[in-house]
Amino acid sequence: MSFDEDFDEELEPVKSKTPSSKVPSTGKKVTLYFMSTIGPGEKKEKLTVNDANQVNDIKQTIGNLFGLDPDEFHLSSGGRTMDESSQLKDYNVSDGDDILLIPASTAGYF
Repeated sequence: MSFDEDFDEELEPVKSKTPSSKVPSTGKKVTLYFMSTIGPGEKKEKLTVNDANQVNDIKQTIGNLFGLDPDEFHLSSGGRTMDESSQLKDYNVSDGDDILLIPASTAGYF
């Protein structure tokens, strides 16, 4: 069996299925535990994130994980409600830290 045939058709270039990142990764990866206090029972999810990501982007991902609208909760670390326009590294999070999801109606900025 030989595959030396010539083909007249041109092949389309292969498109990558890896999403292009918006911004080059400049931070470090940290593994955090996100704990939801919203709804019945306590839920906890482990997630590895880049600490250079904005809090708002992380909220979108966490909202998808927990099935929540990101506008209905805030993230809190060390007793401080995180500002959505800040980067995660602004809160000095470390591997293994717990991040709380708290209802927007009870959250306060400090």
